[in-house]
Amino acid sequence: MSQHSQYTHANEIVEKINLILGKFEGYRSLHADGRLYKGIFRANENASKYSRAVHFSGNEIPVSIRFSKGGGDPYAHFNATVGMAVRFYLPDGRVTNLVMLSQKLFIANTVEQFRELLDAGLPTEPGGKPNLEGLKAFLAKNPNSAKVFQMRAESPAPISFANTEFNSIHAFLLSNNKKAVTPVRFHWEPTDGIKGQPVENLSDKDIHILYDELEERLGQQPVTFNLVVELAESGDPLNDATALWPEQRKRVIIGTLSVIHAASEKEFGDTVMNHDPTALTDGIDVTDDPIIQIRRGVYEVSAAQRSGGWHNQCPFGFGRGSN
Repeated sequence: MSQHSQYTHANEIVEKINLILGKFEGYRSLHADGRLYKGIFRANENASKYSRAVHFSGNEIPVSIRFSKGGGDPYAHFNATVGMAVRFYLPDGRVTNLVMLSQKLFIANTVEQFRELLDAGLPTEPGGKPNLEGLKAFLAKNPNSAKVFQMRAESPAPISFANTEFNSIHAFLLSNNKKAVTPVRFHWEPTDGIKGQPVENLSDKDIHILYDELEERLGQQPVTFNLVVELAESGDPLNDATALWPEQRKRVIIGTLSVIHAASEKEFGDTVMNHDPTALTDGIDVTDDPIIQIRRGVYEVSAAQRSGGWHNQCPFGFGRGSN
């Protein structure tokens, strides 16, 4: 993609997401409801074989973790999609992010296809519900997207963030000190095992149930995840967020994350916490996947809208939009 092309259509995309899912002032357009936690990450000896990234050196790295509910309505019940955004606070003062979902794939593989999907789902009248007939017509013409929607519809809901696997959905390119490049997908695998439940079980539960359950666990001991890289082989698509790699692809544990306790934006000195998945560091690069490229612009637009923009932030205090 050309320089700055990640911002092309970003405003339009955020506007249409808000029209379909609803706009809630001060909240993210997607994964609106979330809570922050503090933790520690430590890479193991495998990590540096694949990447020279500083947080893969084996030193203890402080992190923030935002667990979130899928969708744009912060007052909705939990469903089958939850998110886990991890920010690593590097020794030189910079940060880098790993943004993952409980789902394995995205619902479109080009910006044009995603825009067409949004157009198909726009309500037929102001404030109306998503256009289901339009979405059905879109899915009939786009089998790759239809397969992802079907997979998501069949996926179980979590019983706990601590028993949920999270997936990067995009491929990344890892470079080590010998300049060897390895394409991978990242996963957070819960050390307590993966467990799920029917989505219907959450429909009449408190809207904060998974956060409360996690915080009860954290009152007893940290919750841990292994960071795993799934290694691509020749022919595996690196720029298609709607395509899985074969199940037999090798997976290697490269580190462990410990979630320690609940936290707030003030503890991290950042009221916006924009978890841009392209905010990377030397040793990790994005591919030419157009969806991850556009996400940078979309995240910036959403962050500016919920926070009132840079001019509405206090130089040394804390502005609004901290959800």
